[in-house]
Amino acid sequence: MMKKLARAAAPLLTATALLLGGCQANTSGTDEKGFGAHLTVDLQIPEKLQIGKENSFSVVVEENGKPYNGFYKSSFMIWPEDGSSHAVSAEAVQSAPGIYTIKQPLEKEGVYRIKFSGISTEYEIMPAKRFAIGSKAIEHLAELEKQKDAAPAAAPAGHHH
Repeated sequence: MMKKLARAAAPLLTATALLLGGCQANTSGTDEKGFGAHLTVDLQIPEKLQIGKENSFSVVVEENGKPYNGFYKSSFMIWPEDGSSHAVSAEAVQSAPGIYTIKQPLEKEGVYRIKFSGISTEYEIMPAKRFAIGSKAIEHLAELEKQKDAAPAAAPAGHHH
């Protein structure tokens, strides 16, 4: 009796599997290949930074090639890399679709770090970059970048006692 039931149910199970396997919901947030949304972030530093004057820093955020406007919280943080003064945090302004900006004066030469923080219901991003203002600081940053590029790759983690 069990064999008869199994034989009778087999075509039904096969048909159900084919139907379910053939139906694939296209959920929002995926591209044509089924991958999740792709976020592109470009943190932009002005080419000519000026000491004592407002400098405009921006981040361009795109989702699948289109401006992303979904952040409910966005800010920048800037600090000197040598720790000589505290970090300055400022709320970002959406200056154009997908572009978040601050204008911030820098009071002295040096190597700095800038970090953008954007929070939405879908994403939390925090890209960061180094930059320099002043000729000596620019040379120092170039040297730091050379050292970073020349550093040997980290050895694989092993067993330590």
